[in-house]
Formats: sequence, structure tokens, C-alpha cells
Amino acid sequence: MSSRMDQIVAAAARQGFSVRQTRTGAWIFAKGISTLVFSHTPHSPKEWMEMLNALRGAGLRFPVYRRR
Repeated sequence: MSSRMDQIVAAAARQGFSVRQTRTGAWIFAKGISTLVFSHTPHSPKEWMEMLNALRGAGLRFPVYRRR
């Protein structure tokens, strides 16, 4: 699961988000006046989708995967 989070953190950092994890395991994503706080690393598919949708709403863009 950590590799997913690594990819999200890398994408956010490339797009100007400030990303950090607190000592208690909460993730904080900030850009401009938007700040998102997630209390823990997602575990279930539903939690992953909720996190990704919230980040998209804050302006994070993910590349589109296209099959050849």
C-alpha cells in the first residue's frame, strides 16, 4: 500500500502541493488556501477513492492511462 501513497505524494509535490505526515500518521496536503487532512493512510478501496476524489477536488491532476 505504501507504493500507492508514494505515487500520490510524488504527484502532489510535482504539482505544487505541500505534503507531510504527522507523528500520529495523519496526512496533510496543502496548496494555496486549500488544506486537506486525512487521519490515516487509506486501507480499503473506498478510502482510497475518497482520498483521490478529495485531492482531485483540490486541484490535483493525475495522468490518464491509455492502453495501446
